[in-house]
Amino acid sequence: MNAIEYAQKANELYSVPNTANQLRLLFEKDDSTMKDISHVVSTDPGLAVHLLKYANSPIFRFERKIESLEKAIQVIGVKSVYEFALVFGMSNMLTREHMKYIDIDKFWKQSILCALFGVFFAKKCKEKDVSRLYTSGLLHNVGELAVLRVTPTIVRECNRLNEDLLPKQCQEEVLGFSFAEVSASLMQRWLIPDILVSTIAMQHHDDLPAVTVESQIIQLSYSLAVTQTFDEFYNLRHHIPAFLYESLHLSLEDISEAIENTQEEFEALSSLFKMSEPKAA
Repeated sequence: MNAIEYAQKANELYSVPNTANQLRLLFEKDDSTMKDISHVVSTDPGLAVHLLKYANSPIFRFERKIESLEKAIQVIGVKSVYEFALVFGMSNMLTREHMKYIDIDKFWKQSILCALFGVFFAKKCKEKDVSRLYTSGLLHNVGELAVLRVTPTIVRECNRLNEDLLPKQCQEEVLGFSFAEVSASLMQRWLIPDILVSTIAMQHHDDLPAVTVESQIIQLSYSLAVTQTFDEFYNLRHHIPAFLYESLHLSLEDISEAIENTQEEFEALSSLFKMSEPKAA
């Protein structure tokens, strides 16, 4: 199968959570209100709690605790609620059977770190839509879950990494394409905005800076997240090409600051996902 066929098959097996579907329909209506959106979210208690926790996380640093669901949605951004609902739904789709083939702690660690680094570098580069970089980071590797659901044993082969074999290279050796291609194709089926899809599709670099700043940020964020997630294989000196940060007018000091500053946020966000606590098969 190719990347598009994997995405199509996974889309048949992974039904988009009902809450996310309802939210998408609301967003397509011109007359939808914040009250309408809050009502749909409130029908999914787990998602509602997660949104409140996220809005109160160190990422936003509000002085007062946010207790209203409507306020939480305003803080997070209406555009991001649908993507967050998808991610929350994905976290509940994994079973104990899947744990035989994937290290779910590392999956979420890479995803969360990529999101947090995206936010950090977006702010450094004075990008306007910081939340879009967060969403791109959080969703960048959903293709791995798609392949896992369709052919679980192949995912295990794709994660036989070593210091001389990057994840993309391993995936291409086994599959003939990367998880990023599956991620982009799957998200097109989920009606994720095209700008997010294209950014995620461009997460791997080709030894040259990407054309857009957002793509440059996601490439740096992805590479940095991989080194921090699989630090037994990779390190900054050998696996982060200088052009990835120099093209954004950043320095190694900025990279070190990003790693240090995301620790608190990571601890807060990792608790939002069921890391190492899959539901019964």
